Amino acid sequence: MPQPIVLLGLGASAASGEFALTQIASAQPVVLADTATPAWARPHLDHHLHVDPADGPTTIAAVKAFASAHPLHGILTYTRDHLVTAAQIAEDLNRPTTPAGTLALCTDRTATRETLAQHRVPHPVWDEARNAETATHRADAIGYPVIIRARTGSAVSGLACDRSEVPGVCDRMNRHTGPQHPHRAAAFLLEEHLDGPQVAAETVVLEGGDVRTVAITRTTVGPGPARQAVRHCVFAHDSLLHNRILRQTVARTVDALGITLGVLHIEMTLTTRGPHITDVTPHLPDDLIPLLVERATGINLPQVAADLALGRHPNLVPTRQRAAAVHFAYSPNSGRLRRLALTARDVHPLVDRAAITQEPGRHVEAAACATTQDRLAHWVVAAETAIDCHTLLDQVTHSLDADIVPASDAPAA
Repeated sequence: MPQPIVLLGLGASAASGEFALTQIASAQPVVLADTATPAWARPHLDHHLHVDPADGPTTIAAVKAFASAHPLHGILTYTRDHLVTAAQIAEDLNRPTTPAGTLALCTDRTATRETLAQHRVPHPVWDEARNAETATHRADAIGYPVIIRARTGSAVSGLACDRSEVPGVCDRMNRHTGPQHPHRAAAFLLEEHLDGPQVAAETVVLEGGDVRTVAITRTTVGPGPARQAVRHCVFAHDSLLHNRILRQTVARTVDALGITLGVLHIEMTLTTRGPHITDVTPHLPDDLIPLLVERATGINLPQVAADLALGRHPNLVPTRQRAAAVHFAYSPNSGRLRRLALTARDVHPLVDRAAITQEPGRHVEAAACATTQDRLAHWVVAAETAIDCHTLLDQVTHSLDADIVPASDAPAA
C-alpha cells in the first residue's frame, strides 16, 4: 500500500529540490507543506498544505490536523530551518525521527562544536562573537586566515586573511542572514582555516545506531573571501571510503551529536593531523550532491531519507561504479548580466545536465564575493573516473557565453 509522506519545504535550490522531490514521489505520495507550489513540483504532489514551515506552531497544527483525517506515515524535510519542526511533528505522531532536541543542537553551529569538543572529536579551533568589533579581536587570537560563519541558518561563510578584512566579511554575513540583536546569542562563528582537501562523508544512520558512509564528496572552492563551492565530485571507488580514521571520525561525530536516524552530510578538512569536522548537515545535502551520488553509485539518497522517515529499511547496495561531478560557474566581475548562453550539451553528449541559472538584466556578484544565488550556470557529468569528470568539466565550462556589464560601467537607473 502507498505510504504518504509530508515534506516540509522544497528547499533553497530549485535544481536540488526538484531532483529530491521527483525521487521521493516516485515511490510514495507526497504532501507538501509550504507557502507555494512551483509549476515543476505540482505533477509530483498528492496534496498541498498552504502553510509557512518557518511558523513552527502553525505548521505543526496544520500537519496534525491533516493526519487526523488522512493516512500519514512519515515526516521529512531537507531544509535546515525546518528540521526541528519536522522532528516535533514526527514525535507527536509517533513516526521515526532523530529527537527534536538533538536536531536543535545540530542546527546551532556553536552548540555543535561545543558537543564535538566534549567528545574529543577533531575540529578547528573556534570562537564566537556578537559583532564585527568583537569578531576582530577573537580572530586576532585564533590567528589568520580565519573562517567566519553564521552561527545558525545560512551556510554563507567567508575568509578573512587579516584583521582589516574581518568587518567586511561580517557585514557580508549580516546582509545574507540579517543582523543579530545585541542582546541575543553570538551571531558569528570564527574558526581557524585548516590546510587540506575539503571533503564530505555522505552518511546514513540506520535504526540501532548503524552508521554507513555510502559516498565521499570532494569539493573545490573558489576565491576568497566568499570561497563558494565551484565543483563537487563523487567517485564510487574513492579510497577514503575505506579509510579507517575517517570512518571512525564520522561514527564518533554521529555518536557525539546523538543522531539516531537520517541522512547526513558531514564536512571535514583532511589535515596532516587527520580529518577535522567543519560542519554537519543532518539532512539531504544541497548542490545536487544527491544526484551525483546516484549517478556514481546508484544509491538514491532522497529515497533513502524517505524510507527512514517511513520506518522502512533503505536500499544501500551500490549498483554503479562510476564518478559524477558538478561545476558551478560564477562571474569574473560584478555587474549586470546582459547576455548568457550555454551550448555544452550540443558539444558534449556525455554531459548529464547543463543549465543556465540566471536571467539577463540581473545583477551578479563576482566569484570572490558571490553567494549561491549568483551562480550563472552548472554542468553535471558522469564518467568512469574522477579524472575523466574533471577533464570533461574543464572543457564544457568554456562553452558558457556571458556578457556582463561591470557595475562601474552600468548606466544609472
